[in-house]
Amino acid sequence: MDDIRETDLFGNPVRAGKGRRGRPAKELTQKEIDMLEAGLMKGWSNQRLSEVLGIGLSTLKRNFGPVLKGRGEMPDRLKLAIFAATVRKALEKGDMGAVRQLRQMMGEDEALRIDAQLRQNAGDKEEPEVIGKKEAQRRAAKDLVEGDSESTWGDDLSPGYRN
Repeated sequence: MDDIRETDLFGNPVRAGKGRRGRPAKELTQKEIDMLEAGLMKGWSNQRLSEVLGIGLSTLKRNFGPVLKGRGEMPDRLKLAIFAATVRKALEKGDMGAVRQLRQMMGEDEALRIDAQLRQNAGDKEEPEVIGKKEAQRRAAKDLVEGDSESTWGDDLSPGYRN
């Protein structure tokens, strides 16, 4: 039996969640949701967000966990929304300022892509192996014993050596 009365048997008003287990979920206004998303875009901590919104940290985590988990995506989502709005403004309204801004944004994206590609190519190059003095001496001695060395050490002991 699911009784959803807003008054008791005597006609007195009753809280919406009375008789149910736990607290009702915290509902933020649209302005507060926008503030939460903006704070996430700016990289604010959960503690700072809860203080600004005037709710407890545990309430923020419990009721808005999925939104908080998307924290890393928020700056990219904002950039994408701005880009989409600029494209719409440039194409639909023919706004030349938006066209210039769009060209600038596309140039920045191209520069970022080229930079990432250069960094990847630089990371592909093999870095020289760094060895210590003892390891270098050990390898040099091994080369001498195996005869792979280009040393002229034995040349002065050979019969054909001249001063």
